[in-house]
Amino acid sequence: MKKIESISIQQLDNKKLAQNRLKSDILLSANLGFDDTLFKHPSRMDAFAAIFCVSGKAEVQINLKKYVLKSGTLALHVPENIIQINSCENLIVYPFIISSEFIQKIHFETKDLMNLYMAAKTSPVLDLQYEDIHILEKYYYLMESILQSETTYKDRMIIGVTSSFLYKIYDILIKKLKEKEYTRKIPERCEIVFEDFIKELNLFNGTKHSLSFFAQRLNLTPNYLSCRVKEYSGRTATEWIEESVILEAKTMLKHTNLTIQEIAYKLNFPTQTFFGKYFKRITGISPKQYRMS
Repeated sequence: MKKIESISIQQLDNKKLAQNRLKSDILLSANLGFDDTLFKHPSRMDAFAAIFCVSGKAEVQINLKKYVLKSGTLALHVPENIIQINSCENLIVYPFIISSEFIQKIHFETKDLMNLYMAAKTSPVLDLQYEDIHILEKYYYLMESILQSETTYKDRMIIGVTSSFLYKIYDILIKKLKEKEYTRKIPERCEIVFEDFIKELNLFNGTKHSLSFFAQRLNLTPNYLSCRVKEYSGRTATEWIEESVILEAKTMLKHTNLTIQEIAYKLNFPTQTFFGKYFKRITGISPKQYRMS
């Protein structure tokens, strides 16, 4: 039976996909021929990744939306994304993979990190301009040189370069996606609430549907949580919860042999009927219709 697979950085390292690495925190490779056995089924990877496509082509699904990777594109991944590679033709990539733990060590403002997260969720695959490719390549080879060195301060140097590298990606995203949509002057408290909320949302992966549940987890009132999340992201906390639930449901409907009743129970709905009404209210079709579509 198919299921959503969980892929760790260690698993990628074991498959010899990294030519250079920093402990189990960072994997870096150059001119890597992609192993099409990876991500053959819907999968999650607990890491941030920036993947430069040098040549070849791949058709992928990210959160059930279809994208094409080809020369000159940059693919971005955040931990809760569900990835599947449908086809791969001689794809050569430069993957740069950073563990979730290492992200906490880098010098990146929380506000900017959350903006980067939101932008990457909205447009995970970007066509790059030549000048951006040129600059990102320089970062890439600089990090490669540091990882291959025997310097005493390797960890600190990588933290600094990684921070700068991510800010360059953030700069590209802002230009691509129009700054006004992703950078707003908002109270610091909103940033903190949104970050904590997203962490909780990712922890439960669609198995909790109640605003009051997450508010209680964060020691906030439901109204306060929803208002702060909307002030930061432009969407209510309930909308984020519903997106998480529906993504899990759609993935299981399309990529497992579980019955609709089993899916309902896995997502903690009391009955199949309740799940069906929830799904149809948000998507406009029943779970059975979606599975057959």
